[in-house]
Amino acid sequence: MTAKRIRRKRQAFGLSADVQAILSTSSAVQNMLASGINTDGSLKPEGIRALLKLKGITISSLASERGVSVEYMIQVINRQRGGRAVEDLIAEKLGLPADQIWGRRATPAA
Repeated sequence: MTAKRIRRKRQAFGLSADVQAILSTSSAVQNMLASGINTDGSLKPEGIRALLKLKGITISSLASERGVSVEYMIQVINRQRGGRAVEDLIAEKLGLPADQIWGRRATPAA
């Protein structure tokens, strides 16, 4: 993936300049994030993990904060189980809209 395409993906997610600077120096996180975005703009589990790692947030700390097991957190991140409260917590910690991370679409009013 070209550096230009990676920058566009970061900008599409609204990552701040300081986060972009860190990403450009950390090739492991950069590759993880670059490959962690779905075509609809939502994050793949790898992208979620990369951003959590970048911010120094562990899955176990999130699980403790929410009062759920680490296994449950991993299943939600991997989209094997639903858990809107956990999804919202992750979004809050990452500073991104939950709809953008999880690919939720607003349902039109009837």
